Amino acid sequence: MKTLLATTAFTLALAIGGVADAQSINIALDANPDREKSGTFRYADNLLTNLKAEGWKTEAFPLNAIGGEDERLDQIRSGILDVSMSNFAVATQMVPEMRVLQLPYAFENPDHEFKFFTESDYLATVNKQLESDGMHILAVVPNGGFLGIFNDEHEVKTVADMKGLRMRALDPSQLEMFKMMGANGVVIPFSEVPNAIQTGIADGYVNASSVPLTFGQADLFSNFTDAKVIMSARLALVSTAWWDDLSDAEKQQVNDASKKALAEVFQWVDDSEATHKKELEAAGVAVYEPSKAELATFKEATTEMKGTVPNVKPERIDAILKMISDYAPE
Repeated sequence: MKTLLATTAFTLALAIGGVADAQSINIALDANPDREKSGTFRYADNLLTNLKAEGWKTEAFPLNAIGGEDERLDQIRSGILDVSMSNFAVATQMVPEMRVLQLPYAFENPDHEFKFFTESDYLATVNKQLESDGMHILAVVPNGGFLGIFNDEHEVKTVADMKGLRMRALDPSQLEMFKMMGANGVVIPFSEVPNAIQTGIADGYVNASSVPLTFGQADLFSNFTDAKVIMSARLALVSTAWWDDLSDAEKQQVNDASKKALAEVFQWVDDSEATHKKELEAAGVAVYEPSKAELATFKEATTEMKGTVPNVKPERIDAILKMISDYAPE
């Protein structure tokens, strides 16, 4: 493993050698280069475009070109890679309280999510905790709209319809969520989802409407319910080694370019949801829009989720949820 990491690091160092000076940035992508289907690619593309306009040298590495999630994280922490579009779970492993942000219905809508992450000082407090791990979060980026429920068994209108479904879970938190909804859950890596659905190990998952379209998984499902359960979120992770070498003016350029990139992505999320749903229907996936009363059944079923966040004191959970509510749209 050490030999593999060393080889990967050497290969990456050669690849980025031409852009290793000040005012340069490289970024590892986590999705195919399709601006209309991937919010994270759209953000990365926007970010590099914005910085290039300011005179920066830029480079993007295609999906998995320099390794998967774990390898990219190692490269960020060691200072080999500047920016990685990464799984939200990376941060929760190191800062457990970030799981509170992914509690069901913590945010009202994408505008609420954008306002919280760009106007509050919450990420600044998280980044202080991440410093010792050699990274910080530049942005929390939506891959699409809020997560809905995909399955290949039947239409889901209320939480009662979840009974009997076997759902792919991202982590133990989602296992608990599905249990509260009356479904069963099993943790399955994203790369193994197609086989799990096809063999009956799982019946579905929660994801943004764009995700099956982006990754060619629409044929796995018969139904999508826009239950708006959890915010869609991945991370733009920055290497502390790279960041600390930037001047204050350069850091400001990156922050400004990031916020501008993110604002455009959130606007795209709002504008593209209807398109993604039409594309799902064209692919044979029935789309159901729950009423307010039907949505309330999911929210009520998962109310006690806040008591299941591990390694976080109840008063801190309440404080974070209060902070989130303070940024709710009027």
